[in-house]
Amino acid sequence: MEKFGILRGHSRIKTDGSGRFKLPSDFSKIIKEQFGKEMFFTSVDGECGLLFPMKVWEEKERRLLNAPTMDPAIKKYLALTSYYGKVVNLDSKDRILIPQILRESASLEGELILLGKLNHIEVWNSKKLEEKFKLNPFTDEDSEALARWGI
Repeated sequence: MEKFGILRGHSRIKTDGSGRFKLPSDFSKIIKEQFGKEMFFTSVDGECGLLFPMKVWEEKERRLLNAPTMDPAIKKYLALTSYYGKVVNLDSKDRILIPQILRESASLEGELILLGKLNHIEVWNSKKLEEKFKLNPFTDEDSEALARWGI
């Protein structure tokens, strides 16, 4: 099995006046070394951003090409990720421009939290994420579900 870096943990960051943020070095190092500077910034619900290294996103697209295109969940997923999606690049200072549509729908301005999600990063408005955690805490049922997977 090929060794690869995992995007894990979190970072609290701030956007600048142009709607950009600097990708912290613990994330940017893995992404640049393994995937390059091109990324796909999207969402499936408009509540948070999903930042995929382009090679990870392209693998997802390959799987989607082999899936039944008339499946309602696939149609919805493709419509949403296309609507919110935009190709972005890390600039020379490891900054990323947040697509305007995500700045508006997910309130991705000001203080943000980046969550490492193994092969991509979730980008959240910090207040929205903290509220989400309060409204939906980790439960015994969640523990049981993970135990079924040996986690």
